[in-house]
Amino acid sequence: MLKLQEYTAWISVDGQPLDTYAVETSLATNEVTCWIPSEAGKEFSVHCQNTSAPGLDTIGAFVYIDGQGCHGSLFERWNVNHTVKFSHAFVSDRITKSFVFSNVRLTDEDEFVDASSADLGQIQVRVCKVALGEYYNPAQNQLQTEHKVHERSKKAVTHCVGLGEETMIPQTMLRKSQCIGQPLAKFTFKYRDRNLLKANGIIPFPTPLKRKASQEIIDLTVNDVQAEGSRFNDPVRGEQNPQGTKETERRNKKVKQEPKPGVFVEVIDLT
Repeated sequence: MLKLQEYTAWISVDGQPLDTYAVETSLATNEVTCWIPSEAGKEFSVHCQNTSAPGLDTIGAFVYIDGQGCHGSLFERWNVNHTVKFSHAFVSDRITKSFVFSNVRLTDEDEFVDASSADLGQIQVRVCKVALGEYYNPAQNQLQTEHKVHERSKKAVTHCVGLGEETMIPQTMLRKSQCIGQPLAKFTFKYRDRNLLKANGIIPFPTPLKRKASQEIIDLTVNDVQAEGSRFNDPVRGEQNPQGTKETERRNKKVKQEPKPGVFVEVIDLT
């Protein structure tokens, strides 16, 4: 999520906000930029929340897709935590289609070497004070979703925003609006394939977990088994066992006893 003063914006996929990377904030222009991972075929939605105190100004959030103005929504003046959501584009006054990440079309036609938009691969949310105008048919806001990128282009853009499933809605009219002054907040999400973001160091690779060193205890005590086995043949105090004494003496002559080294701890590092 990106936040600037009382405004917050985020992109969601499968109902969950996408992680943001390399966030940069410019208070001079009220702009926050970041990178987000995109996946072709995934639908997404854009959200913006206003937590400012109720006031007299009319404030709206407006979405720009790949450099194209899509549409906006007004915040409710009396709602302190009002959130607006954009998940569809109007294709007529009765039909909308969902936003979906798509693959750009590569071409070898020379006319497309420098023709791709500088804003291709960006989703932007602008929060502004607005002056309202007349109503109009939303069919006028046709979002261009066919993007060709030359295969020699230096812009590492492989995804664009396309349109997905169609939804029927009641007849709708939109109202024109004009931003007054500098935007109160501008949030720019630069989307790229996750692998590209990793390759360029924007998404850090996970740090491998170090395995804990194991401790192996080896008992090097001599004749422990023999001592355990002969315990039941030990003479009771006060009794004599000549045969056992002779046997012990004979063993001592054959095996030279070394001092017990005790317990030895061997540490094996598996990292």
